[in-house]
Formats: sequence, structure tokens, C-alpha cells
Amino acid sequence: MKRLLVPLLALSTIFLASCTNNSNKIDTQKISETQKQREVCLDWYGYRIDTKKATNDLNLKVETESELMAYCDFFKNVADTK
Repeated sequence: MKRLLVPLLALSTIFLASCTNNSNKIDTQKISETQKQREVCLDWYGYRIDTKKATNDLNLKVETESELMAYCDFFKNVADTK
């Protein structure tokens, strides 16, 4: 009975570890993009970069500062994730 239990336990551990690793990679990529957008918006709010550079960094096609502000309002209150 012990001979069967050890390989089964090892296989289940490997399976769970592989599932966990895949989900972490996806989440990290999403967090990184969101964090990048947040930092650009905060730099723009803090007058560290101008509107044109912010729209280029964010790949936006906005015409006015008010449109950029509407986009960046979402990121203003997002907490740091890392």
C-alpha cells in the first residue's frame, strides 16, 4: 500500500505545482502591464512627463488632456501590487 501511495502523492504534487506556476505567470504579466500604466499616469499627474509622452507611452490616441485624465483616473487610486 505504501508503494502505491508515494508515487501517487508525488504525481499529485507535481501536477499542483505546474498548475500553480502557470497561473502565476499569467497574473504577473497582467500586473506588470497595469503597474506600467499606473506609473505613467502618476508621472503625468506629477508633471514629470508631458501629455504627448504620456499618450505615446500608453499607446493612446487621445486628442486632449481631459481625455487622458479620464483614462488615468482609473489608475490614480489603484494600490501598488508589488
